[in-house]
Amino acid sequence: MLRFEFTDINNERLILDNPVYIVINQDENIPADDLTVTFPLIKNISELCEVEAFDGDKKVFRGIVDEQQSILDNNSYYTRITARSMAAALLDNESRPVNYTDVSTSVIFNRHLLPNNITSYKGEDKVLKGSFNISKGMSDWQAFSMFCLRVFNKVPRIEPDAACFTGGECEDELKFSNVNGIRYNSIKENIKRHKIISDVIIKPVKSDNYNTVYNDSFSKSHNIIRKRYVDIFSEKDYDTARMILENSRKNSFEITLTTPRGIIDKLGAKVSIEDENLGNLQGLYISSIYYCLTPEKEETTLILKRN
Repeated sequence: MLRFEFTDINNERLILDNPVYIVINQDENIPADDLTVTFPLIKNISELCEVEAFDGDKKVFRGIVDEQQSILDNNSYYTRITARSMAAALLDNESRPVNYTDVSTSVIFNRHLLPNNITSYKGEDKVLKGSFNISKGMSDWQAFSMFCLRVFNKVPRIEPDAACFTGGECEDELKFSNVNGIRYNSIKENIKRHKIISDVIIKPVKSDNYNTVYNDSFSKSHNIIRKRYVDIFSEKDYDTARMILENSRKNSFEITLTTPRGIIDKLGAKVSIEDENLGNLQGLYISSIYYCLTPEKEETTLILKRN
């Protein structure tokens, strides 16, 4: 059972356990995780502003409170709190417009993350040579993620205790099996042929023709033809062409697995499956997590993709 520690607007701590309902969503493509937790009515509760969730001694969620509700429904009174992880602070706050020159990891952290109560980071203190422009209307998340894509070629992630400039980090390895592993209730394999891009055709700088082709051998062997065209203005645009192919392969296959075990804060964890019908599935990782606790059951639904 998760334990919850809240901070109110007076900076007082409030520890709550024995929730009635919990829902946690985590997805590698969505910056902010979200949490909904419901307790029997808490009378005279102060206004809450931050929440941390612990699985034993491990912090699995830290975020800002979005809504705090006291509800009467079907003669039952309860308190419901919804929150998003600390990435929400970056999404919600507009960045000060600035044009950086030779900006570093530490500068981005101090200017765009630390003021939003994100107090530590993981990642090498690298320098982005040249100009880096943060224009009017961009959020602190956009400033942070643009820097990470240009310097580390990674989509960043805000973990419960740190900002990770090089993306989510989870070295755990999970084995699912109803014989000798983590048990599961259901499994669905989905081959998404419509997601595959076979060719990216690029027009280099100072050229009038689309004459350079990046192609994917997997698509050819599976009789798929689906093209995209990219104009190249800088060296980074070549990375864009390669990423189109890489992401199309990644999104073309997924496993949806439901287990009665609570699995939280495991995005990116390596997964293998032994199933009597689908066989042995290797080279998978956790792309999305939906955790739900009700008075009747505890359940986690995982979306797994190929590395």
